Amino acid sequence: MQSTIVRNSLISRQGINKLLDLPQDDLVYVSLLEILTRFQDIKKFASEIHTEIHLIKPILKILGFAYESKPKFFDEHIKGPDVALFTNETERDRTSSLWGTPEYYANTLGVLLLKRFGRNLEEGVSGFFLAFENGIPLYQLFYFLKNTKTPWGILTNGKHWMLMRKPLSHETRVLSIDLEEAVQTNDRHALHLFCNIFSLNGLSHTLGELYEDERQSMITRLQEKKTALRNSTTGFRKRTDIFPRIVGGLSDIFGNDVFISTRNYLAEKDVWVQERATPPDMVDDFNIADISTFLFNKKGGIPEIDLEKIFFMRRPEDRTKDALLSLKVLDMTPGFGNLSIELVECLAYLSFILPYREKNSFITQWEDEKSLKRYILERIMYGIEKSHVSFDILHYALKTRYGYDSGNFKFGNPLIGMSLADIALHAGKKDQAGLFAKDHLEVLTDVRNMYRQFFSLSDKIKEDVVIKEELSQKLDIYCDRLRDIMDLMTATYFVKTIDDRKIHESLSMLDCDTATWNSMTSRDWFLQAKHLAKQNGFFHLEIEFPFLVNGAFDYIFVQPSQGLAWEDTIPVADATKAYIKRGMTYLKPHGTMVFVLDRPDRNLIGELSRSKRYETFADHNIILLSKRP
Repeated sequence: MQSTIVRNSLISRQGINKLLDLPQDDLVYVSLLEILTRFQDIKKFASEIHTEIHLIKPILKILGFAYESKPKFFDEHIKGPDVALFTNETERDRTSSLWGTPEYYANTLGVLLLKRFGRNLEEGVSGFFLAFENGIPLYQLFYFLKNTKTPWGILTNGKHWMLMRKPLSHETRVLSIDLEEAVQTNDRHALHLFCNIFSLNGLSHTLGELYEDERQSMITRLQEKKTALRNSTTGFRKRTDIFPRIVGGLSDIFGNDVFISTRNYLAEKDVWVQERATPPDMVDDFNIADISTFLFNKKGGIPEIDLEKIFFMRRPEDRTKDALLSLKVLDMTPGFGNLSIELVECLAYLSFILPYREKNSFITQWEDEKSLKRYILERIMYGIEKSHVSFDILHYALKTRYGYDSGNFKFGNPLIGMSLADIALHAGKKDQAGLFAKDHLEVLTDVRNMYRQFFSLSDKIKEDVVIKEELSQKLDIYCDRLRDIMDLMTATYFVKTIDDRKIHESLSMLDCDTATWNSMTSRDWFLQAKHLAKQNGFFHLEIEFPFLVNGAFDYIFVQPSQGLAWEDTIPVADATKAYIKRGMTYLKPHGTMVFVLDRPDRNLIGELSRSKRYETFADHNIILLSKRP
């Protein structure tokens, strides 16, 4: 049955097993097989209308639905769904008088979108006039569910049947079954599952009861798990005491390969954590970030935030697909990934509803759901996480949801580090470089120019690739040395044994040969600085995110009240000011720093509003900060 379930983020594995245990209706299966078998003879030349008449509507009848074709949508610029689904004919007749209004859709059980047989439901197609209909079909359905009160949506091309639950925000919770594959392989389990899920009884009763049962059992389990974890870590302060208890306590949820950085950290401290011999229990991977937040965050969850409103506050000329997908967004407090994931999902949805800057444009990578989200993770989203446990779960959550482990989410403390501008402040010092070596200001200029050239080159042109390889080798050397020097500069705030004289000496050797540099880095004071950097998570943004050498972020998101159960609580006002001081350096002139609070804080808002450097906008628990012109 695995080959027939094409995609599933809607129903847990335990839920699937429960559905398979329900009684089977052989008459329904026989009717379903007859319809699908007859359609095989015409599928090669079947248009969308053929598919609707000979396949979709007959299947809807045996699934028990009353339906109405081509319902009018209340937005005249949008073509409505192909079918509105009702529980019975009486309900359909009663609702007909509301035709073309939001209330009409509020009285439906669901809507169905139909595409021609075999069309990819996760990819858009090029077209100059039907922008909405040619967009990613999955997001067409998402749009209807998000903008109406109908609880369910079905998207089908006759072969694949995809069920989507009304989103709470921007999450795409779907289950997709390859019905043709099920028939050709005589997969009775898949057909049984299809009938129990996509039928009238499935949408109106079975799935709702299943969700409620699982919700109650999950709440009970997580409450017990949360209590056990809190009890096991209470009274301990050191990470070497807390982390083993966390990793061990989560061994029934996460596999041994999840806590890589945490285990490496403990191994360096000679702390051993026993590995679980049996596989972890089945848990809905789609909810990993939420589960972890409930277990470990002091607040137990994250506040609500209207991301669409924040992104649409940009200038009207920026409200295009091109502008949206050229943004740079930093999450300075990603935690377990709740907000970062929400940002990815929101950006993907907004890219669907926004037009191209040039009307006839079509970029294939942006018109495929999977490649679009990967593009967002590779080109737009960045994050810095300071907790080993959170960092590991964050990457696991991203990988299980998107099938891609983004290297843009890095480990470190975003509040501890230096910038290249801090190095430039030493320009007044007459550090004597080698006879043929460049001084540190010349090196910084070269690094900026090399990165500017590096990012301007194409990965698809052979000559450009060769140049990028050469530049990359030089940049790696310079950046490693700059990171070391910035570690030295940061270490001066922790110990007195590292002074300005040692920093000046290091700066003078920035362009020296490898042997000379290695000789200097082997000294005790240098090793001490590197040890401090590793222990405290020194993070130098321009080194870790090289585009910042000549660029900046459009948005920086911060949750200043976010904290893990075993961490000391920092006053929200103090944390907010620290993030402002650190983050504003890397924000564009028209950029926005977004603070997500647990609740409105009038005192903090009032204090920020008095600033002469920043403009402040507050909306309930959200504070937006931007630089004054």
